[in-house]
Amino acid sequence: MSDIKTIQWNSVVVGKWNPAILSPKGIADLIFDKPPDEPIEILVPLNAIGPFKVRIDGLLISADFDRLIIDCEKSDWEMIGKSKEYCCKAIDALPKTPLTAAGFNIRYKLSDPDEHFTELLSIPLDATLSDNSLKITGRETRRSFPWNNGEINLHIVKAETEHYDILVNFNKSSNNNNELQEWLKTPINEVKNITKTIICTILDICEEDKIL
Repeated sequence: MSDIKTIQWNSVVVGKWNPAILSPKGIADLIFDKPPDEPIEILVPLNAIGPFKVRIDGLLISADFDRLIIDCEKSDWEMIGKSKEYCCKAIDALPKTPLTAAGFNIRYKLSDPDEHFTELLSIPLDATLSDNSLKITGRETRRSFPWNNGEINLHIVKAETEHYDILVNFNKSSNNNNELQEWLKTPINEVKNITKTIICTILDICEEDKIL
């Protein structure tokens, strides 16, 4: 039986952010309105590659020169809603930051998919490779389509092990901060419904009440 789990949900705003302003204290003050004396947890990468992360209210926030990322510690609809909300607050707090895109990512890990799913992803090239004694150890499927004045990017990757990583990326490219905020404010029920359509109806992976 197929097993599907949520993993690594987050929201992202791409632009020329200033990490000096979005220091741990800046993140706590400007985005989360935390009082100056409230302690916050800072996670520093051991290999010194990549920005630090600040853990606040079940979210992990990192600010680099080219993007602000707010990860959800628990990948569910409530937390992705909060992640989107605080990305909007960051745009409000630093309105002069040049931005180019905003989006949010819904990810799943699928194990033991049924035959219908694997057949859905197969293309004639797979059979031709097999006919020529070439073993396929990995697959990628990508599709993009417009949705609500933005776009959805569906990315499915099969690793050599028997599981698939599925990404439903909601992306809006724009230099207009208001447009990006409107995209981030897309009602979570709309996001949930179209995700269920993709996962449960189109890919036919699981029943709607089991997706989350």
